[in-house]
Amino acid sequence: MPPTADGTIETNSERGNTDSHAHTLKPGVLGVTAVAFLVISAAAPLNLLAGYGPLGYMVGGLGAPAGFVLAGLVLATFVAGFMAMSRYMHRPGTFYAYVERGLGKDLGRGAAAVALISYLAIQVGAMGILATVAQSLIDNFFGLHVHWAIIAVVLQVIVWYLGRRGIDIGTKVLGVLLFAEIGILAVIAVCVLVKGGSSEGIHAGSFAPSNVFTSGMAASSVVWFGAFLGIEYTAIYRPETRNPERTLPRAAYVSLIFLAVFYCFVSWAIVQAFGDSAIATAAGDHPTDMIYLVAERYVGTWAGDVTQILMVTSSIASGLAYFNAISRYGHSMSSEGMLPKRMSRVHPVYRSPNNGNLQAIITVGAVFLFTAAGLDPYTNMTVWMSTPGVLGIIVLMTLTAVAVVVFFWRRQQSSRDRWIVAVSSVSALLLGTVTYLLIDNVALMTASTGAVNAFAVTLPFAALLLVALVSRLRRGHGAVAAADTDA
Repeated sequence: MPPTADGTIETNSERGNTDSHAHTLKPGVLGVTAVAFLVISAAAPLNLLAGYGPLGYMVGGLGAPAGFVLAGLVLATFVAGFMAMSRYMHRPGTFYAYVERGLGKDLGRGAAAVALISYLAIQVGAMGILATVAQSLIDNFFGLHVHWAIIAVVLQVIVWYLGRRGIDIGTKVLGVLLFAEIGILAVIAVCVLVKGGSSEGIHAGSFAPSNVFTSGMAASSVVWFGAFLGIEYTAIYRPETRNPERTLPRAAYVSLIFLAVFYCFVSWAIVQAFGDSAIATAAGDHPTDMIYLVAERYVGTWAGDVTQILMVTSSIASGLAYFNAISRYGHSMSSEGMLPKRMSRVHPVYRSPNNGNLQAIITVGAVFLFTAAGLDPYTNMTVWMSTPGVLGIIVLMTLTAVAVVVFFWRRQQSSRDRWIVAVSSVSALLLGTVTYLLIDNVALMTASTGAVNAFAVTLPFAALLLVALVSRLRRGHGAVAAADTDA
């Protein structure tokens, strides 16, 4: 049956309310704070600064803190158009729905494939960091060496269980974990500044143009923009949000501003902890324990231990946010006929999407594949999967910005429409430039050549073009069949 305006499956009256409830998500459970928590927890501040931050320092150098501000400014232009168009979207407002509304059904379905594959890739990559950190934690505290794959499977089960319990329960868990990790990061940053940083003292060299606008900073765009990928969640959770017309824009800007300022502040404090001249070397020497060293040196041993524990919970929080988002992507796509109808069913009690089961199986399967190939969970699984994942989402953002431009260009009903066209045009241009920079510097991010880089670059574009082409051919075949029937 066709989907209704809100993205749910329309059922026959004789099937009753029970069947209808099997396909609809629990409404009105999320407010501004809850949605903002979901966006920020997806970014996982501690996870990003400890797991991906060193890569930003190694490649981007001294200007790394400014990267978060630049990414935030670019995405501020994107959010303006994204939220403006959201009021005209009556179904779950995922990026692909915007692309379909502005650029047509075929590109919309291609965009849906890009989103699903990209988020899955990021989820798998995040599991590599989580397993690595948890393995180190168990070894340090208990003296036990457990294979990372076993840890990854156990942690994936935990994420699956929390997501399965329903989004409102998951939000409470995310809130507790998020407050804890933000708190420890703030304590570390303040202590570094209070104690005067390294022997070089406190400097603002991170914001000098000569340190910000460099090829290394361009190559590090994966890190800066990866910190904001959860911004789409403001739209994904529309069916479960109270008063979405007001709640979603507020949540989007609250999370965007907070993340840009907080990341910039903490990452700048880390630069001060090691010194302007030593930050890149320190990141290269300590890519996985950099933040723990800062915590122990400037706060105390206890802070290093707490930070390591919270790093695990931060990764779980991020994994839970991605798990929930991917599940709802599958639910929305199934409701619109792009995936089997059974994938739109929800749990009879918790009303969470059933397709989360399949997602968990895919993630665990990827863990076993990387293990069987003898690859490293961090340098291989995390980097190789996160790079095409982040690239895919930025490509999707670019398409969404173009779709917003086309949509409001066609309307042209007010000066506000023309203003949105102008802002979204700038957004599309900026995001397109970022996409080019990521592709041009992909080797710096993966530290690989050949097949790995080809995979990272082609995955999102192949998904977009192939699915769009298949959609076009199917629609063309349907039109021909209908014409033959009429004849």
